[in-house]
Amino acid sequence: MAEPKVGEMILYDYIRPPLLDGEYRLRVDTEVTIGSNDQPLDGQDFFFDVEGPRFALAPSEVAGVFPPRNGHGSFDSALPHIALGRRTLPWERALGDAYTAGSDETPFPWLALVLLETDECTIKPNIALTDVVPTAVFQRLGRPAGIRCDAVEADEQLLRDILPMPEELQLLTHVRRVNIDDRELAAGDSDGFFAVVMSNRVPQNGVTYTCCLVSVEERTDLLPTTDVVTVHGDDIFLDPEFAEVAVASSLSPSALGTSITAADADRIVRYESDAVPVKNFLGNVSLPDAVREGDEEVEVTKNVGFAIEASSFAKKARQEVIVGGAFLHPKARLVLLHSWTFTCEGDGTFRQLMQQLDVGMIGDVDPANKLAVTDTGHIKLEVIDRLGAPEQSWYRGPLVSQPLTRDPLGPYHSADQARRVVAETGAENVSYASAFEVGRLLAAADARLAQELMRWRRGAYRSSARQTYIDQLQIDMRLTAITSALDPVALRYSVDVLDKIAAGVGPLADPFGIDLVLDSPLLQPDLVAKAFGLESREAAARLLGSDAVFSEPVDQVEPNAPLLTLDDVLNDARGMQVLNTARTRAIENAEINIQAPVDEGGIG
Repeated sequence: MAEPKVGEMILYDYIRPPLLDGEYRLRVDTEVTIGSNDQPLDGQDFFFDVEGPRFALAPSEVAGVFPPRNGHGSFDSALPHIALGRRTLPWERALGDAYTAGSDETPFPWLALVLLETDECTIKPNIALTDVVPTAVFQRLGRPAGIRCDAVEADEQLLRDILPMPEELQLLTHVRRVNIDDRELAAGDSDGFFAVVMSNRVPQNGVTYTCCLVSVEERTDLLPTTDVVTVHGDDIFLDPEFAEVAVASSLSPSALGTSITAADADRIVRYESDAVPVKNFLGNVSLPDAVREGDEEVEVTKNVGFAIEASSFAKKARQEVIVGGAFLHPKARLVLLHSWTFTCEGDGTFRQLMQQLDVGMIGDVDPANKLAVTDTGHIKLEVIDRLGAPEQSWYRGPLVSQPLTRDPLGPYHSADQARRVVAETGAENVSYASAFEVGRLLAAADARLAQELMRWRRGAYRSSARQTYIDQLQIDMRLTAITSALDPVALRYSVDVLDKIAAGVGPLADPFGIDLVLDSPLLQPDLVAKAFGLESREAAARLLGSDAVFSEPVDQVEPNAPLLTLDDVLNDARGMQVLNTARTRAIENAEINIQAPVDEGGIG
């Protein structure tokens, strides 16, 4: 696959991960054949987990956002979006059991970027997951225990209206690939791939917004299934009906704000004997005991604490939930992974403003203070060098009157490396050195950069330490299979050891350890005869039971068929010889111990 050029990008609909996040079982079965016979071996199961971000997202996973964090500008012509460093992150989890795609189909992402006005939402940090999602969703998520996360809370009906449908999530998420040498498009030390999640809501001028990257995993209770926006009007309130609700406590708090459905929330109005001001889209109205509209009159029971009504007087406006004089809005919460704010204001982009700039309105510069500017945009500056002597240097800013070539000698590690001497004048050019120092100070003020530098240093230390261990293993263990620092050391070590075993080793000098036993002082006939005052060495040898079986080398005999019958035992000549030798040795030992002759037929 061709790599994009600098300034270009390649777009992909998606990049599917090899495995989705979850729990897996790996079974290993080995088939072994010895000769022509199969030798079955028991299989073995291994269990492992594939884990990725689910209820929290590390800041290092975010490569960039647009509009910029805390930015102010004319952003009403672009969709907000966020770039993630992991190319497969939006598709590493399933959206839900009802939304699965085949191997050749576009998968459904589990991430969504929601654009909310600042006063439309509330960020709730570090709360229990059970307080964020409904019970049914918590069950579908697998009931994870002890999970705390950030959440964004907003009006439930608003979320239903602005959240994208599952099919729209597929279109709002894609992957971009850029050239890794492109400093403007490639963020840091990335591999050039970025997963991009876009919002489906366009900012309006003069409003401050909060962009929220949320998890919609198993949130089928909020995701719309149609692009038809519900209009709260005549199609809702059709037939009058009344339902008595006991007390206000029946509207128990929950993850949605109340225990009622969104449809019922639009129709619940509290009535008392006196008129209660009810807020709707037409303004504030008073509801008497009998409400008349046209020729229709609806009687309202005075003692009912709440009523779910659908009378004709509410056909023109959406009635909100009220208890006494307080309005209750059904709320919904989503797991918040990342958020930032910006303000949409201004009359155009920076490029548009610069193109519309009337330089004639700036006026003329005082000739006494006018700077001598070269055709390349450089001016002379009076500076003090490190020795304290005054000198003149050339400097220019980033805005010039004509295109210039970039400095090809970077990157630099210090500002001094960017200092140049102009050959024509002999004066020093500090333009790039000044730009380097300004960039260094801006980078030092970025908290995320400090985290990335620390992560890079730790990674470099681990790599260096691992290489040191590998070098030491190669010296001490004489490993020859490790050729790269990326190789799995344990696996390569096992392969190297097996190679050495398969190559064969020299014969063992004493495979059964008999020589060590015979060298024991208690088995030396001379020492035993001297210690026990025996007549001769032969007497001590007979006492110890020593014979040619232990004093001569042992010949390795190929194993024969097992002896299963008495005839097989009697036909084993070598075995019978061993038995006769043992029988003779036992009789001789008995004669020595009782100091009397023994006849084979009995005791004399």
